[in-house]
Amino acid sequence: MKSLVGIMWIVLVLISGCSGNPDAKRLYDDLLSNYNKLVRPVVNVSDALTVKIKLKLSQLIDVNLKNQIMTTNLWVEQSWYDYKLKWDPKEYGGVEMLHVPSDHIWRPDIVLYNNCFQCRW
Repeated sequence: MKSLVGIMWIVLVLISGCSGNPDAKRLYDDLLSNYNKLVRPVVNVSDALTVKIKLKLSQLIDVNLKNQIMTTNLWVEQSWYDYKLKWDPKEYGGVEMLHVPSDHIWRPDIVLYNNCFQCRW
């Protein structure tokens, strides 16, 4: 009996959690219908776009003093203003935030200089 109640609870949670917000769907469709992720999000091609980068140390793995090598894991956070992804929440049922997968929008082509992923000395 307990397992039946547990299964019913999971089914109820899944059913209630799977209903989407039609306003968010409409917003997503409106924002990305003519969006080209290959085009830098600026009004004029000559405009600069500021990309802020934060590096957060998540793990210090090793420090080799002799060879002056430090092995770490970092989180890289990038932020910029994309004017094409702006909307009025009143027009979309009060939706103020929308999750968009990063591979659906323009992303800066950033490479960490002096990066050595899995280098072997």
